[in-house]
Amino acid sequence: MLVARSVAGCSSDTVGRPPPAPVAWSSLEVQPVLDAGADILTAKERALPGAYCAAISSSGFAGLGPLLDEDADFASPGQDNAHGREQVVHAHDVLLGAFDDRKLTPSRVWRTPSEQTIEWTFTGTHGRDWKGIPPTHNPVALKGVTLIWTKDDGSISDVHVYFDVAIAQVQLGAGPKALLPLASSVTPPPTGPAQVFDQTQTGSADENANVAVAKSALDALETHNAPAYVGAMADDVEVYTAEHTAPSRGKSDARAYYGAMHKGIGQLDTTVTGAWGVAQFAILEYAIAGEQIGPIQWIPPQRDKVFRYELVDICEIRDHRIYRIWRYDNPSQILATTTP
Repeated sequence: MLVARSVAGCSSDTVGRPPPAPVAWSSLEVQPVLDAGADILTAKERALPGAYCAAISSSGFAGLGPLLDEDADFASPGQDNAHGREQVVHAHDVLLGAFDDRKLTPSRVWRTPSEQTIEWTFTGTHGRDWKGIPPTHNPVALKGVTLIWTKDDGSISDVHVYFDVAIAQVQLGAGPKALLPLASSVTPPPTGPAQVFDQTQTGSADENANVAVAKSALDALETHNAPAYVGAMADDVEVYTAEHTAPSRGKSDARAYYGAMHKGIGQLDTTVTGAWGVAQFAILEYAIAGEQIGPIQWIPPQRDKVFRYELVDICEIRDHRIYRIWRYDNPSQILATTTP
């Protein structure tokens, strides 16, 4: 098993499977990103997480363009996709450019020869209109992840950015009332160097097995197999999300999450679009789709609402069970989804 190294970083009773959905889920799905590099992590690729974080702080995101491949792509839940270097820079500006004194501070990085996952804290001051909110000059602090697909020449071919927009909104005095208590519970950025975890060159048997464990939980969620879902979790599993100040704990909370998802989502479908085993971690980028039939977190019921939203789970695996999950998503995306 690989051990994390510190490097300097920049300023949750089996029944029958439900009948097929009346919606063509494929029409809502995005195609998974293809691996962008050879089976080797070059020195230039190793430098990209730090360079990407620094570029977020640059004036007008000027430092970002040189890092991007000419045909780079961008995605972030709830925001339009972008293609091409200039459009990807512009997409970052739309997403984060309203904040002055921007700083992206990484806490952990997981590296593979073609994709790297950067967990970070973003800080800044609200200086311009953002998602209809006039400038408040309030500070914000947000936790999220960026997935970057890299090429051997040190360029980025794809960027996927995940954070909870509603958390930023409540810090600006707006957003859902259910989350307003979170406005005063801001987690400061990390002060030490980021932890870096490297995948073995070809992916070890243990790393592949860890991915299989994480995928089995999503399979069980989709196939209405509660025992298998809960069984994939360690007895003391912890799940960390942006919308809760403390993690959920234990199999009882995992069972409650499973039940809430099926009460809120009819014909629930899961699609894994990316999966990486790195050391003791399995990282899954995936989507949940279905018909909303009840409340989902703070989102009220929207009958006949068909939606799809994307998530990233960083799962720590121990003894073939999921021990911890750090989940990154943007539930507001459910509201933005247009019923076909």
